[in-house]
Parts: sequence; C-alpha cells; structure tokens
Amino acid sequence: MRFKQGIREGSVRIITPDYIRAQSLFKSSLQAISSAKKIALETDTLKSILRELYEGLRQYCEAIGYQRGYKFSSHEVITLFLEEILSDSKIALRFDRYRKIRNGINYYGDDVSIETVKEALVEMPSLIKNLEKYVKKIKN
Repeated sequence: MRFKQGIREGSVRIITPDYIRAQSLFKSSLQAISSAKKIALETDTLKSILRELYEGLRQYCEAIGYQRGYKFSSHEVITLFLEEILSDSKIALRFDRYRKIRNGINYYGDDVSIETVKEALVEMPSLIKNLEKYVKKIKN
C-alpha cells in the first residue's frame, strides 16, 4: 500500500490541520518517553518499556500528521507518511521496525530482549529529536 492508496481506502483521512490536538499529542509523546525511561530495566518490564517508547514515537508522528492535515487510522500508514510525505526513509524504516516489534508483543505475546530495549531507550528519543525538523512552529 502507498500513502495515496491509504487515503483512497480510508486508513488516512484528510482533515483541517488541528494544531491544538497536535500540541496535546506532542506533550503526551514526550511524557511517554520520559515515563519509559523511569521504568526499571528488568526482565518483567521490558515489554512495558518498549510499548511505552513506541507509544511516544507514534504519538509524535501522529501530531505531525495533524499539523499537516492527516488523521491516521493505522500504524502502518504512519510508516508511509514518514517515507512518502516527509521523505524520510531512514526514520520510516526505524519506525516500522519498532511497530513490528510492538505488534509482536501485543498480538503474539513475543518476548523482547534486553539489548533491543536498551537500543530503543537510546534510539526512540533520538528519532523524535530528528522528527523535530518536521514540526510546524505555531506563533502565539
């Protein structure tokens, strides 16, 4: 599926840009990342940490979508948004990797290694930092 196909099929809706909702999602995103960093790194917390990190990254991407007039109804289409609309295939590839790991945890009960979570604790905040260049600054 490509992004325009997602629009035609309804997994992406074109909306009026919603800067208030975007700001709320940016805030929630950063809170999720911060919360994940505070969870003790133990065998029984690895899935929770990764899920929370992914949630923060996803919310940040959705906020950028709201600023640009898109509402996503699937996580897969966010990968296409990153790749095709923002033209950032590197971030799209990393986002999609973590989406698949998170889906494995949530829907198949997959385990996640401590190495993967340690990597995510560094990489996901870095991805958000790299996404900042796509955020539209709003004048008050």
